[in-house]
Parts: sequence; structure tokens; C-alpha cells
Amino acid sequence: MTIAISSGMAASLAAAGTENNPMILWRNRSVDGTWTQSLGVEIESPTNLLTGTTYDRWISTYSGGGFAQAQLVLPANRTMNMACVAAHTISDFGGTVSLQTSIDSGSNWVDSGAGTVTPTDNQAIFFVFNETPTTNYWRLRISGGTTGELVSVGVFFLGKRLTVPQRIYQGYMPPITPTRVDLQSNVSEGGNLLGSSVIRKGSSAVANLTHLLPSFIRDNGADDWVPFQNHFNNGGGAFWAWRPTQFEDAFYAWRSGPPIMPTNSGPKGYMSAQIEMRMFDDP
Repeated sequence: MTIAISSGMAASLAAAGTENNPMILWRNRSVDGTWTQSLGVEIESPTNLLTGTTYDRWISTYSGGGFAQAQLVLPANRTMNMACVAAHTISDFGGTVSLQTSIDSGSNWVDSGAGTVTPTDNQAIFFVFNETPTTNYWRLRISGGTTGELVSVGVFFLGKRLTVPQRIYQGYMPPITPTRVDLQSNVSEGGNLLGSSVIRKGSSAVANLTHLLPSFIRDNGADDWVPFQNHFNNGGGAFWAWRPTQFEDAFYAWRSGPPIMPTNSGPKGYMSAQIEMRMFDDP
């Protein structure tokens, strides 16, 4: 898991006191654009990045310079502040990945501001950056492999994050290691352990959000709570980080329990909401 935050955005979050508030990216604006392979040899199309599923992936070989690159062109300029990657194989060969933008239709490219990431595992990667410049050209750039070697990415989201206005202080069990580990054990008649094997492994978590103002729960803008709740309740995936500048607990997740149903929970009209999620773990 890796969370890369640009210095400007880190300063803005700290000034607002929201640097460790839960962060969610759920609306994927890249689905409105056109993905193409711009470096490397396409094995499976980068359009697979749009599905939100983890099994169908963009698969590419590396070019002679050790790069694999997918380019996104949106139909119009848009301002974004977050992008996420999941279900990838970048760390398998010690690769690096960055998100870049262009304001001149791809003639020149600059980093989004979050920098280049060298992941130590194949879990989710978060890029969090300032909301400038406004552009419609983006690209995912992976480097560090050898010519002809394969790299794959299953999920890519680009959009505007949803920040929960209250932190989680207690009760949340972060999946530091997989939390769903089903075992089959062989035990002798004398009670001795003869061996065990893992049948299925993964993670889940329950986030209890409290002291939320009704105005936040009822916000119905394009990237606000109400459309997120509808998306998540209907089985849509989302990227989740509960304390993004303190712990790199970053996951791609989807609903695993009852739907989100905000509840009036106390004085001043405060609301609470519970999110039960299943998280993608690198198999």
C-alpha cells in the first residue's frame, strides 16, 4: 500500500485539519475518455482499466527503454485531485509508476505533483495532488522493467476525492495483514497439529463514521456523499484510506454487508454511518 501526496496538497490538508480524515475516491472520471497504449506492446487493452474489476487487466510488455505507458484523453478539460491504482504487478520487478499530465495535447508532460512511486507490494497506490492544472490529457507511466517483460494493472480511478469531515478515533480494525484467512487443518487423534493450508485469504473492515452533519450526509453534488452512497450500495468499487498521512492503509474495496444507511445518532442532529467493505488483497 502506498499513499503519495504532493507537498502542496499536504500543506492544504494540514491547514484545513483534514490530513487524517478518511479519504474516498469512488467516481472514476477516466471512463469518459479514450485510453490508448503509448509505450510498450499491448497484450491486453488499457480499456480494461475502465471496468472497475480486478481480474481483467491492461497487460503490456516494456519498450526498449524499459517503459510501459497508457494515455488517457478526456473529451474536455477537467480538474482532478486524486488517482488510484489497484490489482497490479508493478512491485514484482521493482518497478516505479507515476501519473503525468499535459496541457498541450501531449507534446510535453509533467508529473501530477504526487511524484514517482516504487511500491513494495502490489496493493493499492494513491496519488493525491493539487487541483491544477486543468487538462484533458493524462497518462500512467510505469518504468523499471526489461524489454519484453510483462506488467499488468487491473483498476485505475481518476477523479475528485470525497473527504469525510470527521476522523475515526476508535473501533476501526485496519487490515494490517489479511483479516479473512480460512484454514484447513489436519489434526491427529492425539490432538497434534499435522499441517494446515490456506483455502482463501482476503480482508474486510467496518468503518463507523460518527458526528456527521446532516448537510454532509445529504450533499448531492457530483462527487458528494449521496451519489457515493448509491454507488457503493449498488456494488460499485471505491478506494479507501482511513488515516492517509499517518498510516498507508489504502485499499480498493466494495460493499460486503448491509447497505450504507445513515442514522440520526445524537444531539444537534448529528448523523452516523457504517461502511462494511471487502478489500482487494494481492493474492
